Amino acid sequence: MPKPNNLYLFLGIVLIGASINPYSLQFSEIQEIAKFSFDMTLVWGAGLIGIWLSRFLYQRGGRIALHFLDFNYRTRGLILSWLIGGSVISFWYLPGPFEESVINTSTRVLQIVSFIIAGVLSGIGWDIMTNVWKSVTIFAIFSMMASMAEIFLEMSGYYSIDVYKPYPVSQLIETSYFLFAMAAIPSTYYMVKILKDLNIF
Repeated sequence: MPKPNNLYLFLGIVLIGASINPYSLQFSEIQEIAKFSFDMTLVWGAGLIGIWLSRFLYQRGGRIALHFLDFNYRTRGLILSWLIGGSVISFWYLPGPFEESVINTSTRVLQIVSFIIAGVLSGIGWDIMTNVWKSVTIFAIFSMMASMAEIFLEMSGYYSIDVYKPYPVSQLIETSYFLFAMAAIPSTYYMVKILKDLNIF
């Protein structure tokens, strides 16, 4: 296990700070693209802290920490990253919880806290994944972004349905194109990388 890299901790704190400062939160209330961007930045930042924490606990943790890391190792990091982290993040993008997180301050605070916890747990899970599972995870993330973009575009562009009511339909269309742009190249790259990691070619 590599030693904890304090750069991960520093970058994680910076990314979280960039996501939850008052200006970012205010901007997120009026721009859907901003909310998606800051939410992703928040989770990625917490993930970096999770990687640092995993290595720190391995080096200096007590018996409970080692049991926790052993569980993470035996489950290949998938329980923490996919089941817990993925479920928490997906929940907040259901229309109801998403709307509440925009219009209700208390719900927004709860969302931020749960995103940080989900990100940290996902980072801990990520740290012990094999290269294949890391590639699959990244591919799945960007593929889900592309799928969401397609759903948003069809719902808003073709049927004029406002999935996320705090924002106008026009912003949903803009967010769709943004997600497509973010997902296109990484999805292709990590699909190829999965095949290479599996020694298929």
